[in-house]
Amino acid sequence: MAAPPLPPAGFDARRAFEGVHWYHEWEVFEGVHTPGRRPVSRICAKTRLPADLTGKRVLDVGAWNGAFSFECERRGASEVVAYSLENPEVTGFARLKELLGSRVKYVQGSVYSLAPEELGAFDLILFFGVLYHLRYPLLGIDRIRTVSRGDVLIETHTVTSRFLLRSPLWIVGLVLNLAALFRATPIWRQYKEFELHPQDQSNWFGPNTAAVIESFETAGFRVEHLDSWDLGTRSSFRATAVPLPSRLTDATYEGLSSLNVHLTGIKRKDADLFRRD
Repeated sequence: MAAPPLPPAGFDARRAFEGVHWYHEWEVFEGVHTPGRRPVSRICAKTRLPADLTGKRVLDVGAWNGAFSFECERRGASEVVAYSLENPEVTGFARLKELLGSRVKYVQGSVYSLAPEELGAFDLILFFGVLYHLRYPLLGIDRIRTVSRGDVLIETHTVTSRFLLRSPLWIVGLVLNLAALFRATPIWRQYKEFELHPQDQSNWFGPNTAAVIESFETAGFRVEHLDSWDLGTRSSFRATAVPLPSRLTDATYEGLSSLNVHLTGIKRKDADLFRRD
C-alpha cells in the first residue's frame, strides 16, 4: 500500500476543502486530512480492505466524495469506478480527483440500476454505509450480484435489541433477553422519517447481522461476519460470489427469472444478467 503523497508546493488546505460537506475523514496528502467525522482508516480496518489491490477492478457503491475509491487506487487497483447518486462537483469528488491527478472514473447512478452490460464485472465491490438507506434492500443486493465476480465488502448500521421496540420498553426487552432470543433470527427493522438519525430522513431499514448474512446468501454469496462495534450498531461483512440459488432462477418461483425490474428500465429477464464471465 502506497503512502499518501506529500502536498504540492503552496497547497492551502483551507481553500481546497472549503464549501464542501466532508463526511469522510481521509488522508489526502501526508498529514493533510479532509475535515470529515467518519475516519476512512477505521472502516478500511474493520472491513479488512486488502492492502494490495494490484490488478483488481473495483466498484465503490455509494462513493460520495470518493475517499474509499481513491484509497483503492492508492492500494494498486488497476481500475476503480466510483458509483453514486450525487453530483461529484457538489460532494467534493471532483475536487479530490483533480488534487490527486486520479484516474478513478465517476458514474452517477442508483444501485438499482447496476447492470453488467454497462459496467462489466468487478473483482471487489465496496458497499459501505448504503444498505440501511435503501427502500428496496434485497433488490439492491440482487443488482450488486449482477456485477460481482469476487468479493463484496459491506459496512452498515445493524440493529441491536435497543432498536427492536419503539418506546422505552426496549429496557424490558433487555430484561427478557430479547437480544439472545432474536440473535439468530433475521430481522429488518423499519424506521420512520428521522427516527434513526434526527438530521437524516434517508434511513429506511435496519438489519441485524443475521439479516445481512442471509439476505446476501439468498442473492448468491457466501458471507462472513467480520466485526461489530459501537455497541453492535455498526458491522462489517465479506460476501463472496457463488452460484445462484435455484429459487432465484427457477421459473416456477417468483424469483429473478420472472422479474422485470421496471424501476431500472430493464426490459428482459433479470436472470440473464447473472451469466458469469
